[in-house]
Amino acid sequence: MKKLITGTIADLQQIFSWKKYLVAFAIIATVCYINYFSSFHFWLRAKPFSLTLPWYYLLFFIFLFTGLVIQTGKLSLTKNTAFVLFISPLLFALKVAFPVNQLFGEVLAPEYLKTFHQPIAWLAGVIIISSSLLLVHRYLYGTWTLFGIKKTTSLSSYAMLVLMMLPLLLFASAQKDFSLIYPRAKVIAENLGSSATTWHYLFFEAAYTSDFISIELFFRGFLIIVLGKALGKDCILPIALFYFSIHLGKPMFEAISSFFGGLILGSISYKSQSIWGGWMVHVSIALLMELFGFLF
Repeated sequence: MKKLITGTIADLQQIFSWKKYLVAFAIIATVCYINYFSSFHFWLRAKPFSLTLPWYYLLFFIFLFTGLVIQTGKLSLTKNTAFVLFISPLLFALKVAFPVNQLFGEVLAPEYLKTFHQPIAWLAGVIIISSSLLLVHRYLYGTWTLFGIKKTTSLSSYAMLVLMMLPLLLFASAQKDFSLIYPRAKVIAENLGSSATTWHYLFFEAAYTSDFISIELFFRGFLIIVLGKALGKDCILPIALFYFSIHLGKPMFEAISSFFGGLILGSISYKSQSIWGGWMVHVSIALLMELFGFLF
């Protein structure tokens, strides 16, 4: 564990100067102020696919591009970096904007669609991201496989990392906006009432945990590996800013902490070239937030 922590800190010290930290923090602070303390919100809700897809593409592109400029200090890009810059925001925007309601509105009863449209979207996201990344890997390297799926080293260090996060998770669970979102599975009782069963909750949480496979494949697999080959450790900051941007629909504390989580998990994945340790951390934290939401 000590080696993991010291190695991660050393990597972050190498890729950041205080000026880069300051610029990144200023962007995050400005965006959070606008998103959480004004009438303008970066995360769209209940909007048509024709609007959400281009909006999220633009949002994700700006954060990734801005991170690249902050870290590298230049606009010139290699062929692979340019490809990733333009294709990755589109892939994740498609995942986020996938029109579940339109596709399943004729199949599911209204109360079930309202309850399970998000779990269905999570599962659809796994299919969208994994199939897209298979094509990307084929295009870039000529083989059909996914990025970062090789076996990782011992998971004990990652378990210790989760334990270190517990105080922060308890603090987050005490925030007012936390209870507005967590536990996410509370929609089952709200919409189904007495007809809700254990199987409904198990399906919901299983779909929730599957979502982190697509997130880790995308951020700590595809982006870390491809941009890492082009930029080395300089890829970590741009990816962390991109990762922050996908959390703007979450509570503010979670959005801010996602940037730091992106730096840490990005650094670890850069070393291991594997998504599984990050997936374990991500799922553990997410399920703990669900648990604390039910308890508090």
